[in-house]
Amino acid sequence: MDFPISPDSAPTFTTHLQRLLTQCGYVVIDNTGTYGISTKSHVRAFQRSKGLNSTGLCDVTTWKLLVEAHWKLGDRLLYLKTPMFRGDDVAQMQGKLSWLGFDTGKIDGTFGPNTHKGLADFQINVGMTGDGICGPGTIAELNRNYGRSSLTISNVKELIHFDALANKSIDKRIAVASTLALSVNTDLLRGSLNRAGFQAINLCHHDLTTLATLCNNAEVDLVIYLEYLPDLESTIAYFRGFQYTSEIGMSIAEHISTQIVDTLAKYQPDNKILLEGSKHRILQLTNAPCVLISLGHGNIWTAGATVLTTVLTDALSSWFNRF
Repeated sequence: MDFPISPDSAPTFTTHLQRLLTQCGYVVIDNTGTYGISTKSHVRAFQRSKGLNSTGLCDVTTWKLLVEAHWKLGDRLLYLKTPMFRGDDVAQMQGKLSWLGFDTGKIDGTFGPNTHKGLADFQINVGMTGDGICGPGTIAELNRNYGRSSLTISNVKELIHFDALANKSIDKRIAVASTLALSVNTDLLRGSLNRAGFQAINLCHHDLTTLATLCNNAEVDLVIYLEYLPDLESTIAYFRGFQYTSEIGMSIAEHISTQIVDTLAKYQPDNKILLEGSKHRILQLTNAPCVLISLGHGNIWTAGATVLTTVLTDALSSWFNRF
C-alpha cells in the first residue's frame, strides 16, 4: 500500500479501502476505485469512532484499525502467537467467554495469555481438548452455551473492585489522559483532583495504544480521557461493545453529564452533550473503567478551562462520595 490512501491514490488501493470500510459497516456508494465524497466521509466517521484525527485520508494507523475491525468471529483460526492476534473477532470471542464466566481479562480484542487461559478453561468445561485454539468446533460450543448468564465476569470483577475501594480509606487513583494538544488541561485537572483528595496523575501521548499502556502500567482505578475534536458533537462516553458494558464507566459518565451541561452553556452555544456507549480505542484498551470527555468547542478548553476543571472535580468527588 502507498499511504496515505487519498483521492490521488491508485484505484486499486482505493478499492481495497472501500472493501474494508464496507466490511466494517461503513457502506461506500462511490464508484469502485474512486475516492469520492462517500469514501472520504466514511473514513472520517471511522477515524472519529476510534479517536483518530478525522482527516478523511487513510494513513497507516487508520488502515491497521480497519483491518482489525473487519474480522468477524469464525473468519480465521485464533490462538496464542507472537505477534498476538488483534481484531474484533478476538473481542467477540472474549465477550462470549466473559458472559459465560471465563476470565479473559479486559475485552480488548487482543489474544494474549489471559485470553488463552480463559478459552482453554471453557473448552475443558464443555468436554473439549483445552488447547486454547478457537476454531469452528469451539465457536459452535460458545454459541450453544452463550447467553445463560446475567453478568459478564468482567462486570463482576469491576463491581467487586469498586465495592472494595469504597470500603478502604485510601486515595482513589485516577489517570487524566489526553493527546499532547490538551496537556495543559490534563495538568490542571490532575492538580485539582489531588487537592480534592484523589491520587491523580496526568499522562499524554499522541498514540492511543501507547497512552492506554501507560494508564494500565500505572494501575489506576479510573481513567478520564480528554479529547478535542473541532466542530463535532460534544460527547461523554463509556465502553460498550462485544457483549460487554462497563457499568462503573457508564455510572460515572451519566453522573458527569448531568453536572456539566448547564455549567458549560456559556462556552458551548448549542448546550448539547451526547451520552453514549462506545468502542473508542482508549475506552477499549484501558484495563480500568474509562470515561471519554470529548468537547468540540475550542473555547471550553481555553477560556473555560478553569470552569471545566472545577466541574469535573466536583462531579467525580460527588460520585465517589455516594459510597
